[in-house]
Amino acid sequence: MKLLIIFNHPAPYKVDLFNELAKNNKVDVIFERNKARNRPKEFYCKNNYLFNYIKVNGFKLNVGNENCYTPFIKRYIQNNRTKYDLIIMNGYSTFAEMSAIKFMNKNNIPYVLLINGGIINSKEFFIKRNIKRKYIGSAKYYLSPCEEASKYLCYYGANPSKILTYPYSNIHVEEIQIKPITNKERNYIRDEYFLPRGALYICPGQFIRRKNNMALIKLFKDKEEKLLLVGNGPLKKKYLRYIKKKKINNVFVWDFLPREKLREIMKSCNGLISLSKHDIYGHTILEAMACGIPTFASKNIVSAQEIIKNGVNGYILDKNKTLFEKIKNSSEINRAEIIKTAKKYAIENSAKVIEKNLRKCK
Repeated sequence: MKLLIIFNHPAPYKVDLFNELAKNNKVDVIFERNKARNRPKEFYCKNNYLFNYIKVNGFKLNVGNENCYTPFIKRYIQNNRTKYDLIIMNGYSTFAEMSAIKFMNKNNIPYVLLINGGIINSKEFFIKRNIKRKYIGSAKYYLSPCEEASKYLCYYGANPSKILTYPYSNIHVEEIQIKPITNKERNYIRDEYFLPRGALYICPGQFIRRKNNMALIKLFKDKEEKLLLVGNGPLKKKYLRYIKKKKINNVFVWDFLPREKLREIMKSCNGLISLSKHDIYGHTILEAMACGIPTFASKNIVSAQEIIKNGVNGYILDKNKTLFEKIKNSSEINRAEIIKTAKKYAIENSAKVIEKNLRKCK
């Protein structure tokens, strides 16, 4: 197939997926911008595109979190629409994406909407809700990663019969830690990075209010278990001030780490914890499973509801205060089930399912 994919920035997990699709198809990709404002430059560690990257000349707008004025996208679709079997929109909320969708609707150009996840906001202002319904509801087909995301699409106007599902992923088969690491290997990694021995839990992600890390720090206060927070964001100083004020010596706050280093540290940990107030998907859960460690995740994370079997390959937390109760019961977790889940949701399998579904959309 000849595919045109429009996405907002070259996030590594998207680049990996598009590369996988490009192995069997001719794939052109337009990124609205070179990077997201809330991501460090280290986040964009790869540049090995197997697809054809079409560069865009645009202007940044100080409206919303991520917006650019990029008339090129609309013009490109207008001039090249007949080249492609399918046009895939991987978003609908920026000015550039809305402009492209509006143009395609006006000119009867069908497109597929590929989403990563979604959370229904029943309290949002009706004008915003109606705008979402306008831009979501007009797609020819939809690719959804899970049941919750499909409900989101339907709420905003999608025809349920046009929704096709796929296993969303940000991990490769080769990254899955099939064989558990030995205590010797674990201690070697801990020593290499000057990490403490004993029970250590990791929480990677942005240091923003939505991630709920202050609640996590407070839970670990006066506990024997240790916590490692890894990431970047505006709340880092607040975390450090609180840790110093309360004399907490079992919580460590590190800056963002490249994927390879984060993965090495993660596989030496006893588990991953995320108490996020809401996540439209939640990439770190799959990353933890690829490392063979259990996940303790908030019920508000979409991927937790989709891929965690409670008490089998991880735990879904209804309330934050039950965290240490679940940690004590973590011996019940079946490592073979963790690895089985990771394989099911690998990028290679994700691309196969997406390609199969896209052929139905032609």
